[in-house]
Amino acid sequence: MLDRLHLRWQVVLCVALLQAVALALAAAVLVHNARAAVTLEMAAAEQSARAQVIAAVGAAMRSGPPDAVLPTLSEQLVSPRHVRLALFDSRTGRLPSLGLAGEEPHETAPAWFRTLVMPTVRETRLSIVENGVDHGFVSITTAPGDEIAEVWQDASALIWTMGAGFAATLAVLIALIGRALRPLDTLNAGLRALRGGELSTRISGIRGPDFGPLVAGFNTLSESLQKSEAERAAMARKIVALGDAERRAIAMELHDEFGPCLFGLKVKAGAITRAAVAAGDAQLRRDAETVTSIVDQIQAANTRLLTTLRPMTIGQLSLVEALEDMLEGFRSTHPGLRWRISLPARVADTEEIFDLTVYRCVQEGVTNALRHGDPQAVRVCLTVSGTDRRELDLVIEDDGRGIAPTAVEGRGLTAMRDRVGAVGGRLELASRPRGGTRLAVTLPMSSPAEAPGILDTAS
Repeated sequence: MLDRLHLRWQVVLCVALLQAVALALAAAVLVHNARAAVTLEMAAAEQSARAQVIAAVGAAMRSGPPDAVLPTLSEQLVSPRHVRLALFDSRTGRLPSLGLAGEEPHETAPAWFRTLVMPTVRETRLSIVENGVDHGFVSITTAPGDEIAEVWQDASALIWTMGAGFAATLAVLIALIGRALRPLDTLNAGLRALRGGELSTRISGIRGPDFGPLVAGFNTLSESLQKSEAERAAMARKIVALGDAERRAIAMELHDEFGPCLFGLKVKAGAITRAAVAAGDAQLRRDAETVTSIVDQIQAANTRLLTTLRPMTIGQLSLVEALEDMLEGFRSTHPGLRWRISLPARVADTEEIFDLTVYRCVQEGVTNALRHGDPQAVRVCLTVSGTDRRELDLVIEDDGRGIAPTAVEGRGLTAMRDRVGAVGGRLELASRPRGGTRLAVTLPMSSPAEAPGILDTAS
């Protein structure tokens, strides 16, 4: 059970238990001593009262007849502390007296305390006998109530003082432990920041031989993670850039080499067609027209391949204009859908890898919505955000079927996620609460090398 508690509360609980045991032992010793003290006081009071009564009886018997002893004692005797005296005449029974109290005074001690410290109540009877005639007796009964009340006052004051001292000790202990363990809270906050991806987190302001090595180890770890992440991001970015460069080179080859060859082949086929028409050779004409048709198909496939490898609008138009051109093509091929497109007037000039990433995200997101969602409406929103307006937020939503629980991420989405991560961005794909799918992409408009430096976390 203790393992489930924080270290702070484990220490406090252990100290509190020790103090409770100490308080219980002190209370037990206090009760034992109080009982012994009350017993001793009762014995002394009983002995004193016995001596007082014997002296009073002797004086009364010397000063008058035996029959007048009890009435004389009734007028003269007064009950001492912790003892109750009563006179009993052998003929009339108990004698009333103004000086002899028959009731114990009001006790302030609680019943449980009286039960714990109450000694055995004893009664001693001193008979008054003259020449073999029993005239009555004097009853001496111990009355520890008032003594117990006095002991309770002292004990309760002591217990309250000890309890207040223990409470103050716990309060001071909690404050001291909290102050001593505060660096652990800072370390936990730093670890949470690392788990959240804030690898630039550093801890400073913590001193002491216990936490100094932990802080140094944490900062070394976070520095290593930041360096490794920077190297990984740079490698991923370089891989994406090399892939884009390779596709650009292939596209240039297809455009500059393959395109003119196809054009020349089409021109030759047209010349053969005209020659066949002039010569009246129908078979040759059909063969030439077939070649021309095949060349047209290859040119169309070449155009689609060029667009897939590298959009022609990237590098020729601004990012916003390229996106408008692409979305206009989607709208023309799907006129029955409700399109809600929100693009900024312009976006600051960025690297080509960034423009291609935004273009590919829009292309893949809208294509997936149209292909898999069967929507009635599609929304595309691109905004520039961030405190210094250096982040681009892209949201693509549709009201289609949404994402099936057993759906497996396709190659296109995986490639898009890798590309977004390579430029330091974030991608989230989820079903909308009211149906459909929501794709959210956040991209930094600065390269990883331009990212902010170390952020110190003070203790």
